Amino acid sequence: MSKYATTIVAGIDYSINSPAICIIPPFLKDEVIVPFAHCHFHYLTHRPSAVVSEANIHGELMGDWNNESERYGTISEWATRVLKSYKCVSIGIEGYAWKSKSSSLTQLAENCGLLKYFLHTNGMDYNIFTPSSVKRFATSNGNSNKSQMYDAWIADTGICLNSVFGREPDANLKAPISDIVDSYYIALSQRMDSIQTNFTYEKGNKCSKELEQ
Repeated sequence: MSKYATTIVAGIDYSINSPAICIIPPFLKDEVIVPFAHCHFHYLTHRPSAVVSEANIHGELMGDWNNESERYGTISEWATRVLKSYKCVSIGIEGYAWKSKSSSLTQLAENCGLLKYFLHTNGMDYNIFTPSSVKRFATSNGNSNKSQMYDAWIADTGICLNSVFGREPDANLKAPISDIVDSYYIALSQRMDSIQTNFTYEKGNKCSKELEQ
């Protein structure tokens, strides 16, 4: 099925405080897991100490805003800019975590709703993946926690993000590490969806041509 992995895909772990995007260019190998070095990661943070820019990880400080509307607009503009820079139109977004305590559901909905509008007006298709499906993809457990997701990341990529961010390998996870991890598995989920879509499209065209003959 690798010959159908011809689409640049993205996974977005979207939030108000620490959004992250994983970009996966075409990877023509019969593997579900794409190597870390083949991916590109972008994120926003409020903390200058959390800004990392090395190899394929690109952190930026969150822009200024005067009200919540400007705040959501700043994040949406950043996400759209990153996606456009890779000419990415196949995008996966993690759905709302309804039990989240980090912000109100109203803020989550308004923030992500504006992103969806930006994507729509820029001709970018997107899929929504439930948090449980992303967790199940990574760990086979739809109820896995952040530590279990990070353990899956370590096993799949061999990259210690704590070390990348200048922390002890066994330190408690902090943003944007868990956000980067989630964006990776969202992108992998979108990649598999894209492969299936491309396969179905080609099969449909082939059948149509056979019928015409």
